[in-house]
Amino acid sequence: MIQLSIIQLLYLLYAQAYSDENTVTKGVVKSYLNKELRQEAEQTYEYLLGQKLIESPKRNRLSVTDLGKKALTANLRTTKYRFDTVKGHRVINTIVDFLQQKSSDFHDSSSIDEDMDYDTFLVKFKELYFAERKKQELRGVVAIRSREICKQFSEINSISQSLLDKYFSRLKLSDKVFAVIEKNEELIQWAE
Repeated sequence: MIQLSIIQLLYLLYAQAYSDENTVTKGVVKSYLNKELRQEAEQTYEYLLGQKLIESPKRNRLSVTDLGKKALTANLRTTKYRFDTVKGHRVINTIVDFLQQKSSDFHDSSSIDEDMDYDTFLVKFKELYFAERKKQELRGVVAIRSREICKQFSEINSISQSLLDKYFSRLKLSDKVFAVIEKNEELIQWAE
């Protein structure tokens, strides 16, 4: 999952909290940031937009995407940040809503990035691999790129990048997955 800086976390939180009908203006979000962080508001907006954590359906309006909500949820669970000013009931209610989220779109509250063991990874990765393979077979060409499938896996599951890299390397070393380099892309194929 994407690790957010404090300003990125607050920007997403305020964008969600102060949205009316799922959008909010950049000015409203910026106004709730403290004075030091306001200087970085535009760069933060551009970064979050580039990472697809927010979208801008209309000029100077933005909304938090599903990926942004997942990142916000994961980061709220692990943040060390503490509010030192009263931000109002909307922010507090938004935090509580995100932390209590039981929807299947979000991870269970007991899961933290490093909690996935190798056996769980193996089962989930294999399921994702064969689902992707089936989807590609319907199009006629199967070329499963390790970079893309690992990115999909990290978006779906709560796992740190370092743990994902470690487990993926272990998959290749145990010959469960064969990997070849073709046109500067690593392609994989399940061995079983």
